[in-house]
Amino acid sequence: MRIVRRYFLILVFIAVVFSSFPIRSEGNQRQEWHSVTLDNDLFLGDDSGYSNGLYYSLYNASQNEGVEHPLLLAPTIWSYNSNESPKLSFNALTFGHIIVTPDDITQTSEQPNDIPYGGLLFLHRAHIADFGGYADKMSTTIGLLGPSSRADRVQTSIHRITGSDIPQGWDNQLKDELVFQFSRGRAWRIWSSQQDNSDFILGVDSKFGTLETSIGAGAMFRVGREIEQSFSSVLLNDDRTSNPVNVNDGWYFYTGVGLSYTWQLIFLDGNTFRESASVEYEPLQLTGILGYTYAWNNFSMTIAINGIDLLKKNSSLPDRKSYGSMTWLWRLD
Repeated sequence: MRIVRRYFLILVFIAVVFSSFPIRSEGNQRQEWHSVTLDNDLFLGDDSGYSNGLYYSLYNASQNEGVEHPLLLAPTIWSYNSNESPKLSFNALTFGHIIVTPDDITQTSEQPNDIPYGGLLFLHRAHIADFGGYADKMSTTIGLLGPSSRADRVQTSIHRITGSDIPQGWDNQLKDELVFQFSRGRAWRIWSSQQDNSDFILGVDSKFGTLETSIGAGAMFRVGREIEQSFSSVLLNDDRTSNPVNVNDGWYFYTGVGLSYTWQLIFLDGNTFRESASVEYEPLQLTGILGYTYAWNNFSMTIAINGIDLLKKNSSLPDRKSYGSMTWLWRLD
C-alpha cells in the first residue's frame, strides 16, 4: 500500500509539472537565463537543521513588454496590476530538492526536541515584474514531502562519498504528503544615490499553504556598479529558489534584515493531516543576510550567508538557521 501511494504521488507531481508550462506566443522576443543554487550549512562548518538545498531555474525575460503568466499562478493573478506595463518582467521555473536533519544524525531514535528529518522535491513557478520604482512577485510551489523525495538516499550517498557520518535516523522522517504554497511579494526601491551605485530596498512577502504560512517584511542595502536593473531579483530570495543576482557586467555587495511571523512550517510542525515528528519554535524571527554578486559577459555568481539569527530566541534550536549559499547564473546566446 505504501508503494502504491508513493507512485501515485509521483505520477500526480509529473502531471502537474507538464501542465504548468505556458503556451509561447509567436514573435515574442525573450532572453533565456539559467541558474543553479546550492544551499548548504557545511559552508559555515555545521551539518544540521537546513542541511542542503539544490535548485535549478529557467528564466524567460522580456524588456518593455510583459510575459504571459503560467497557469500555476492563477490563484494570485487577481492581485496583479495588469494595466501598467513593466520595464522588465520574467517567469521563473524551478526544480528543487531540500534536505533537513536534526543536530545529531548518529542517533537512530526520534529526537523530540530537535528538527525532524525531512525531504522535499518540488516545482516552483514565479512571475516577477519590474515597474521601475517597485517590483511585484507572484509564485506557486507544489511538491512531494517525505520518503518519496528520496532525501535519505541522497544524503546517505553524499556522506559516503565525503566520508561524513552516515545519518541513522531517516526512519523517523516526515511522512509522504503532497504540499503546496502560494506567495505574493513586492519590493520598493525607495532610495538610490546620484551615481546610481547604491540603493535601499524595502520589501514585503506573504505565504499561504501546507508548506508554509507566514508574513514578512525586510530591508536591504546594496552598493556596487550597474545595479538598477537587478533590484527585482531580491524577491527570489524570499522563496529560496535563488540569491540576489546581477547582470550587465555589474557587481554589488548587499546586506539586509528581515522580520517574519510564521504560523505554520511543515519542516518544524510536521505533517498536516497525519501524526509525525515536530518541534516547538519561536514564530517571530529577525534574520540577517549578507552577500556579494558579480557579473561578467553572460555569467553571474553570488555567494551569501542567509538566515542569520539576530534575536537568538530559539534556545532549543541553537545556530540551526544560518547557512551558506552560492548561485551560478548564465545565458547561452
